[in-house]
Amino acid sequence: MSARETAELLLLVGRLVQADGYDGELSPAQWMALRFFARANSFSRTPSSFAEFQATTRGTASQAIKALESGGYLVRQRSPADGRSVTLRLTDKGHEVVARDPFDVLVRAVDSLNAQEQIAMRDALHQVLTTLAASGAHQHFGVCQDCAYLGGETYCDPTSASRSTIGCLLFGVPIEPHDVGLLCVHFQPKSKRREDEHCE
Repeated sequence: MSARETAELLLLVGRLVQADGYDGELSPAQWMALRFFARANSFSRTPSSFAEFQATTRGTASQAIKALESGGYLVRQRSPADGRSVTLRLTDKGHEVVARDPFDVLVRAVDSLNAQEQIAMRDALHQVLTTLAASGAHQHFGVCQDCAYLGGETYCDPTSASRSTIGCLLFGVPIEPHDVGLLCVHFQPKSKRREDEHCE
């Protein structure tokens, strides 16, 4: 299989999932925004971060965000840190809609693969995204557990009673275990993943 054929298959998967986004309630762009803000960490729930994630202009991203705010799916808040920047979070209505996301058809398709195939696909796609980001074409988003800025120990069980000793080395702040899997705009991929960062 050629590299071009593989790239075309990736594009086709994206188009099929996007087409499923037209459900009469939200557009594909609005679905992308809801998914992003549902998965983004506290450093990344901003309009500019979503624009970077979507690889689009801030104006286009703003249109989707405003529509979601008008529909009662998102609410904006002033940052307690400086009072100037704006963060967005899902409302109860937004969480209810995300719970019936048409994207889940792709999640189920991936879940039909065995564990080894899923890991291989995940790692390969991460490498593709890293290569694209290195070309300067796109910002590479990722999660804390795969980030070079993660410090301390990673706990795989978020329900553990033990206190977290993990933190963000970039900002010098602790990270709660349940936030380790959230998207971050400041993500930097590790050169090599440590074995103790994998759950058994």
